[in-house]
Amino acid sequence: MGRHHHPGQYSEAVASASGVLAYNQERAVKSMASGQLEIIEKWQEMANRLAEAAMPSLGLTSIPMAQALHATAQVEPSRDAVNMPTAELGWHDWWEKRAGLAARAFSVQDLANISLDRLARVNDVTMACVELLRESALDQARALDKRLASGLALGPVGGMPLAHKDLLHRTGYETGYGMAGPAAKASFDATVLRRFDEAGALHLARLHMTELAFDPSGTNEMAGHCRNPWSIDHIPGGSSSGSAAVVAAGAVDGALGSDTGGSIRIPAALCGVTGLKPTYGLVSRAGAMSLSATHDHLGPIARSARDCALMLQAIAGYDGADAGSVPAPENNHYVDGIDRSVAGLRIGVLQGGFADGVDSRIQAVMTQSLASLRSLGADIREVPEFPYDTLNEMAILMIRAEATSLYERLIRPGTDAVLGDFTRARLQEGTPIPASLYLQAMALRGPLLVQFVRTVMSDVDVLMAPVFPLPTPRVDAFDTMNAESRRLRGELTRLTRPFNYLGLPSLSLPGGTCVPDDETAALPVGFQLIGRPYSESLLLRLGHAFQKNTAWHLRMPALATL
Repeated sequence: MGRHHHPGQYSEAVASASGVLAYNQERAVKSMASGQLEIIEKWQEMANRLAEAAMPSLGLTSIPMAQALHATAQVEPSRDAVNMPTAELGWHDWWEKRAGLAARAFSVQDLANISLDRLARVNDVTMACVELLRESALDQARALDKRLASGLALGPVGGMPLAHKDLLHRTGYETGYGMAGPAAKASFDATVLRRFDEAGALHLARLHMTELAFDPSGTNEMAGHCRNPWSIDHIPGGSSSGSAAVVAAGAVDGALGSDTGGSIRIPAALCGVTGLKPTYGLVSRAGAMSLSATHDHLGPIARSARDCALMLQAIAGYDGADAGSVPAPENNHYVDGIDRSVAGLRIGVLQGGFADGVDSRIQAVMTQSLASLRSLGADIREVPEFPYDTLNEMAILMIRAEATSLYERLIRPGTDAVLGDFTRARLQEGTPIPASLYLQAMALRGPLLVQFVRTVMSDVDVLMAPVFPLPTPRVDAFDTMNAESRRLRGELTRLTRPFNYLGLPSLSLPGGTCVPDDETAALPVGFQLIGRPYSESLLLRLGHAFQKNTAWHLRMPALATL
């Protein structure tokens, strides 16, 4: 039976909607008067140039993004699983620890208690945690120990200590979205958490994130700043700040993050861990806070590429509850064959805009990493240029428009919402964007993806680029919204965001260190490998080969020994 409405309710709703529209129009005019009109005109000019190159025929429907992903897919054939060698340096990743668990050298409860204690100590220094889930985690651990005692084996991530970014809903627990103030309790589970539950993983904590996942620095002026475990005076990167920090500090073996413009890869690079942004639609976002539905990705952060493979194996797959979920061309086995040789793989090094403004210390890490890959038999090649700055701008306008459509009520006059200046400014920028410009930017994604793969990647298997072109900034560089903090935030996402627009998978790997200006301690530096759609198994295999040949992922910050 349908609902019955009082006649006055319709007029009230119309009046309310009209008021909101009038307010938005007024604010749009003010925004344009203060310079937003010039930005929109720039975006429109860029979109027109892209359209002329990628969609020359007027009136034709664009290639849908899902179809473009399938048309340009690169899927590795399934291979038999390979036993992995034991690392000789540093600490063990989960891949090795799970063998000890299967041999009953320790219990799941032992692992949970150790991780919970470390999370508490790490949080005291870094503010990486929002809430420890001690009671529920130990309940999970006891249930898994009973399973082991009964002679039943656990899966690849069974008993694995994990934590998750505070934008994933968990029944009965709060989800804060990185905002200050009280948070509502969730009444359902995010698909990725449910899939980890089914695989037997542990959930130990909710983790720090920037407000509404907007800030790539990892700073949060309203809820407090997260700190880099290698140096608490420096940023951890964001918005998945806590996820990278707790993995780097050895408190958990893996964490979930989200990536709308680089928010998995940036903190992974700055904290010296491994992070994967999967192909768009490969991992369900159902039950996760959205910033930009066309650009949001969920993915794993872990110590090693092979741990990321284990985590991805547990959570990847189509989900009808996520409107952006895309069925992969075929089931991918990210773990099988990860130890195969990478000799003969063709790696294209992105130049042009990706080389402009790269600090010499970062470039030295890139050169060193390329030499390591070349020693493994990889074929290093140059690749054609592409308008990456324009892709960046198209992504920015779409993210701004979609975020404002979701959170516009938080910036209305009279609201009691408490927002930081940076987040408020980003939401206000989305108000005057014309629908026609937004739809044009969205329609260009599929054709540009096809064009990118058929030109830039036509002669290579993988691309390589820096994640962040500068040494890690200090936290206090973001205390004030000024020209320098805006420049740094722009640099943080300049080399990562284009691949969110194109929906391509990208793996961030620790590749070295550098000493920032006026500092004495060396901080991690990362680089990214970018592949064709659904090439995660290839990226992870190449990342694992690199990590067998180097030890950057095995380095420990002093905080890990507390």
